[in-house]
Amino acid sequence: MKLSTSNWLYDHDPATGRAYTPDESLGALKVAGYDSVDINIWPMCHPGGPMTKDDWKATIEAFGAAAEANGLPVYQTHGNTMGGTEWDDPDYPHRELRHICTLRCVEAAKMLQADCMVMHPFNLAHSSIYSAKENQKACLAYLAPYIEAAKKVGMRIAVENMIDFGRRHRRYCGGDIYELIELVETINDPDVGICIDTGHANISGMDPAAAIRAADKHLFALHINDNHSALGKDEHLLPYFGDINWTDVMQALRDVDYAGHLTYEINPQRVPGAAGPDWLRYTVQIGRHLISLAE
Repeated sequence: MKLSTSNWLYDHDPATGRAYTPDESLGALKVAGYDSVDINIWPMCHPGGPMTKDDWKATIEAFGAAAEANGLPVYQTHGNTMGGTEWDDPDYPHRELRHICTLRCVEAAKMLQADCMVMHPFNLAHSSIYSAKENQKACLAYLAPYIEAAKKVGMRIAVENMIDFGRRHRRYCGGDIYELIELVETINDPDVGICIDTGHANISGMDPAAAIRAADKHLFALHINDNHSALGKDEHLLPYFGDINWTDVMQALRDVDYAGHLTYEINPQRVPGAAGPDWLRYTVQIGRHLISLAE
């Protein structure tokens, strides 16, 4: 199994706020020992971001050139999604821009020669009356144009399990992994599968290993991260810094014959740039240990 990480892990210096260039970021990841990278395109789609511009392809080409120059292939990408209160407002600002950017993300994933693009599922505005049936209907309609676009360019889509906020509100494909499995099986396309975010499962009250086993043949990709389940916060910590049982997680990946990469989605925390190389090497050491548990 190969070790990968989201470029989020090393995309800026927390001490100064300076954003790293694609070459700086991917070069450091390669030197640290990563085998591949997950390019997080989502933040580039925020209003004013590079994916909203007419010359958006130049940004993607820069990442592609950096990946090639550093010998760090792109295994997966993270596509655009809504954020904040947009979920609860069907007429939120920039709606059409979000749609355009998501279509661009599909093309970008192809440009980067990724194996798949990860997407968040859609859910209806939160209500005191939750309907899985109505949410699935809305999600199918939401995903349809992006799946169609992906089919045209030969790109696979991995739909990610989300967070269920319990008593505050239900979220479609949140804590119930079987909603996500049913969604993918309803789509019934061999190029549409699942991305398991271990942290999302953990704080939603589901054992991440059980989620992996349930996803089984539908598992295309991973977002590996840890957290403290009782806090209910999406902390995106390095494995072993929270309370997930990583021996079970890796055994589950072995049980389902997972053929993809072990991909981190870790918060860079507050590690300053000066300590970045040591931090990255440490994350690789943890990753290699995890992989050994599945061998």
